[in-house]
Amino acid sequence: MAAFNTYFSGNPLNRLSYLRSSPAFLASALSSPKARFLLFDQLSPLLTPIQRTERHLHLLSWEDVKAHIGEPQDIFQGVDGKDQEALRRIIRKDGKVETADQDDIQYYISQPALVFLGVDERDAPASAQSLPLSKPTEESTLEFHSPYGIPFWSLDVSNNAELKEVALAQAKGLEFGELRSGMASIPAPEASIAAQGRAMTDWNTRNVYCPSCSRPVKSVWAGWKRTCIPSSAESSTCASKKGVHNYCYPRMDPVVIMGVVSPDGESILLGRQKSWPRGLYSALAGFIETGETFEEAVAREVYEEAGIEVEDVKFVANQVWPFPSSLMMGGIAKAKRGYEIRLDLDNELEDARFFTRAQVLDVIEASGPSLFTKEEIKQIDQQVQQRAPRSRSRSPGRGGRPAFRMPPATAIANTLITAWATNTWSDAQPNAQTSENGVGKL
Repeated sequence: MAAFNTYFSGNPLNRLSYLRSSPAFLASALSSPKARFLLFDQLSPLLTPIQRTERHLHLLSWEDVKAHIGEPQDIFQGVDGKDQEALRRIIRKDGKVETADQDDIQYYISQPALVFLGVDERDAPASAQSLPLSKPTEESTLEFHSPYGIPFWSLDVSNNAELKEVALAQAKGLEFGELRSGMASIPAPEASIAAQGRAMTDWNTRNVYCPSCSRPVKSVWAGWKRTCIPSSAESSTCASKKGVHNYCYPRMDPVVIMGVVSPDGESILLGRQKSWPRGLYSALAGFIETGETFEEAVAREVYEEAGIEVEDVKFVANQVWPFPSSLMMGGIAKAKRGYEIRLDLDNELEDARFFTRAQVLDVIEASGPSLFTKEEIKQIDQQVQQRAPRSRSRSPGRGGRPAFRMPPATAIANTLITAWATNTWSDAQPNAQTSENGVGKL
């Protein structure tokens, strides 16, 4: 089976998740001269200007940010979430540490998201990348667990104008760039780190109140858990304190995305929504519902969106999609004979149709590297209804333009469509057109 390395995969960081509740380790990792901080403003990471066709994450040091964060030993008091009194400690702007009541809501909900992402050990000797011989203790430090590791942190500066100004002044042309419009120009390992930081920043900033008891919540486990603040006025314990709850820990939403091929295997079903940029067609997709398997979700989504029953569902590849936090599970299925496309069941699609292999190969060859512009991303996000008439696919070659527009190569939809068109997925059958002249081969 062909290996598909989708964009945002291949994160190089060792997350050291078992140390997220260790105050000593986190304090040493935060204040380390090696520590690097990825800043986010409204979920957009700080990026260098494009040089040729590439740009990079711009990372800050501890010296750059420490005046805006506080003392490490104070920040990580109660980081394991077990000490109820520690959860009520707050750090005032003057550095004074106090015990606050739940009424001090603004303090809790205004805290910027600071998340430990992991350590980069790619330059470490192989012998130094293994787990330590002894278990973590209260005195565990970065040097003990990862002496060669470079700690990575994400920090939300959306409400910190001063730190944003400091960061942007470090080099000419720096900007907080929308991650989707910058895809492909950012090297994959860096993009995967940015994806992790964006998803975690989004989760922490969204969840500021406990849905069980309505109290404000505080970040623990270095940004990987949120727990409600205990109240001195109430003796009852919040239900979130017992068991595992999806609002206490970050979650990923599983999504199926599938290419549906015709019974003879020579055409693929693609659809478009009204809010999409003109001419854009993509693979059908939808969230997996409770109690569904991957295969069942594929069958249900295709039937709901296009009225087609499918069989022979095969998993092909997956992709992390941090907008806000999904796992795209890609597959290819075959339409049953006698199908008829129907769009009136859930009215999600404006159009759906089968495109031939020749049409798809024509689009792949003609398109080249493709990205969504900032305006197109805004259009998709806001579900803007285009005033233009319903888009119609054009015949290949008419006017020198392909039949439709595909998603960018950084999206798993492109991976699936291209894998089918070029016969590079696991169950692909030899095709005369692609095998004789090599058109579209990877």
